[in-house]
Amino acid sequence: MSVVLKSVYKAFEEIDGKPKYVLNDIRLHIHDGEFVCILGKSGCGKSTLLNLLAGYLKTDAGRISVNGQEIDGPSAQRGVVFQQHALFPWYTVMENIEFGPKLAKRKDSKKIAQELVSLVGLNGYENKYPGSLSGGMAQRVGIARALANDPEVLLMDEPLGALDAMIRQNMRREIIKIWEKTNKTVIFITHSIPEAVYLADRVVLLKEGRVEEDVKIDISRPRDVKSPEFLEYVDFFEKGLSDQEGESLITE
Repeated sequence: MSVVLKSVYKAFEEIDGKPKYVLNDIRLHIHDGEFVCILGKSGCGKSTLLNLLAGYLKTDAGRISVNGQEIDGPSAQRGVVFQQHALFPWYTVMENIEFGPKLAKRKDSKKIAQELVSLVGLNGYENKYPGSLSGGMAQRVGIARALANDPEVLLMDEPLGALDAMIRQNMRREIIKIWEKTNKTVIFITHSIPEAVYLADRVVLLKEGRVEEDVKIDISRPRDVKSPEFLEYVDFFEKGLSDQEGESLITE
C-alpha cells in the first residue's frame, strides 16, 4: 500500500483573474508503514495538502491515490486526527471510540474499542467524558477513534499543537509507540522542526506551496533530541525554512 501524489495543484483565490496556487506541482510517494512529517510555516500549504489527502478538498490538477485507488471524497480508510480533538462531548471515551465501528454495524465494536483503549494507555478511563480529560488524554482518544475503522492511512493535522510543552513531549513518545504497534502509514503535519525530526522516517519540507526538501531521517529510535545527529537535522531544516531576512521558523 502506498500514497502517491502526482503533480498536484490547488488554488484558492484569484489575483487579477489568475489562480493563486497554495500547492504547486506536489509529487510524493509515501510507502506502506512509513511515518512522514510534512513540515512548514503557516500558509505554506501543509494543512491544505492534508485536506486533499483526507478527501475534504479536491485537487485543481494532478492525482492523489491510495493503494492505486484515486481519492474521491472522505473515506474510513483514511483516519484523521485534528489539532482540536473533536470528540463528541456527550459520549464517553468508549462511546467515542466505538462510534465508527458501530456506524459500520460492526458486531465487535466494543471489543475493538477496548483493545484501542489499552493501546493508547487509557484503561480505567473508559466511562469518562471528554470534558474531564486532560488535553493529552483527549488526543489519545482522538487517535484511538481514528484507528477504530482500521484505516490504511492515519492523517494527523498538528495534533499536538494545542498541548503544553511537557505533555507534547510525552505524546510524541506515545505516538511512536502506537505507530510501531499498528504499523500504519502516518502522514503528520507540523510546524515544529524538532517534532518532525523526532517522529519521522522522512521529513517533507514545504515552502511557498512547493516541496523544498524530502529528507530521510537516518537516526535509530528512540531518538535523543540532544544528540549531534539530531541537532544536525534540526539545523538543516532551520536553514531551509529561513527567509531572505534571516527569520527562521520558531522551534519547540
